[in-house]
Amino acid sequence: MERIFSLTRISSIFLTFLLFVSCSGTRAYVVTPEPTLDQQTAISNEVCLKRFLFVFAKRPCVYFKAERDNTSGLVQYFLLYEIGTFDVDLPIGVSLKLGDTWNNLKRTNTDYSDTIIITSAISSEIIPKVGESQNIGISYTNRKETFNYQLTSSQTASLQANLSKLIRTIESEPKLNINKK
Repeated sequence: MERIFSLTRISSIFLTFLLFVSCSGTRAYVVTPEPTLDQQTAISNEVCLKRFLFVFAKRPCVYFKAERDNTSGLVQYFLLYEIGTFDVDLPIGVSLKLGDTWNNLKRTNTDYSDTIIITSAISSEIIPKVGESQNIGISYTNRKETFNYQLTSSQTASLQANLSKLIRTIESEPKLNINKK
């Protein structure tokens, strides 16, 4: 019994010491500057490339993302390719076929969450071609194999409408006012 009492007494003395040491050196109010907002982001609706039973949409799906730098006004567009099942092979990249020409897109990010999302930059020369092309194809390549998808006319129209709506959305957003003190 005496041993338990001494352990309790020692632990209470130690806790009092820690409390005294930790509280004596801190300030009551510390002002931490908040980060500034450097960019605005907009994401389009997705277009799924495969369908099963004509009702349930299955991955892979593609959609667009736009990021505008708030200081310079520069807008960069990305094609996001989302894989529905876990792919055990490392993804290499995504290509976009516009008409008869294949365009290799530069992979900028690969997100390994519940599904794999490959983000690829789209150059400013390709953006108008996506809106004009009647024949669009998407190709995904990993270390083992390549999957080619030819979009139907309705998928092509949906992809083009998503991109034009995304462009209108990001360009209509007012520039953010950032107050730095």
